[in-house]
Amino acid sequence: MMRISQQNHHLKLDPEGDSMDILSSHTIRDIKEKEWDEFTGFFHPDRLHAWFRTIEDSGIRSMQYVFIKERRNLVAAACCFPYRQKTLGIQMPFLEIRSPLSTSRAFFSCDPQHSHALITELEHIQTEENMKGVLLLNVTGTEVNHLRDHLSSFTPFPMYENTYINLPYSDFDDYLSSLSRKIRGNVRNTINKTKKRWKMKTLATTEFSKWKTVACTLQEYLCRIHNDYRWYLSERFYEALEKNCKDTAELLIIFKDDTPLVCGLTLNSSTICQCRAAGVDPRYRKYQAYFLMYYEEIQRAIERNQKRIYFGTTTYTFKERMGFEKENLYGFVKMKNPITDLALKSYITLSSLWEKRF
Repeated sequence: MMRISQQNHHLKLDPEGDSMDILSSHTIRDIKEKEWDEFTGFFHPDRLHAWFRTIEDSGIRSMQYVFIKERRNLVAAACCFPYRQKTLGIQMPFLEIRSPLSTSRAFFSCDPQHSHALITELEHIQTEENMKGVLLLNVTGTEVNHLRDHLSSFTPFPMYENTYINLPYSDFDDYLSSLSRKIRGNVRNTINKTKKRWKMKTLATTEFSKWKTVACTLQEYLCRIHNDYRWYLSERFYEALEKNCKDTAELLIIFKDDTPLVCGLTLNSSTICQCRAAGVDPRYRKYQAYFLMYYEEIQRAIERNQKRIYFGTTTYTFKERMGFEKENLYGFVKMKNPITDLALKSYITLSSLWEKRF
């Protein structure tokens, strides 16, 4: 039996008599990087080994993992962390199963027996951490029915949609040609004003430690305005990012003279770009640098020959004009207290009926 430090580890027999090697750990490093990335796929950068190492090293979330192996091969896994936030109108501590600071899922199972084993271990973690419920988040519309069969004791609910653009374009002008004449004119007008009239410059850098204070300051402006620090990235995070993701991440900062106006972080794989952690100095909004950042990120993704770029779950009106599409996301929830769980199921059911009526 494999020995792994600082974790629980046991064997469990499935109904056919084969053994499942179940490991729970506080670090992704207990699974080799190549093995993990091949298991999750190389497409979503916030599911990769390097991303979870970054989160661990930054201390921004207290990560825990459950791994299932059969014949020494990784066949199922879940990544989670205890977190207190307002979910479905309820403010209480949940064990969240998701890729941290992202819109990607982190529950990987194709088999009901594996799913059951994962949930059993996750509920043990929930008890140890004194969490009131378990949230499995960021399940796409194509995955929700599959997981519904595996998670019969959980209740599904809709989340905010993620936004994205598919990128079958040869260059940025080709992308603009897909938009309406009015929107195309507005984009070109914004680019001309920001770059030619106001002489704004864009810095694309992987020197995260050098620019960490600028990035944190700009993002904090938005966090303060919205009174929401859930997605805030600390200076320690950028130091960990430089250590683990320098080849796949990029920080964009737009300047007017020597003054940084906006910034945005991108995570990249060969096919996907994920944009996050936008920051804006509200004193300079008239310069429209926030919109320029969107255009720069799209252009750079096209130049990298990526197939899709994700922009998260906000500012839908602007994004729809820019040709963005929406990806439905769902969650599953189960409360530890049976009475509370029943009440929550009733609330979700009534909410769904209300939405169908209106």
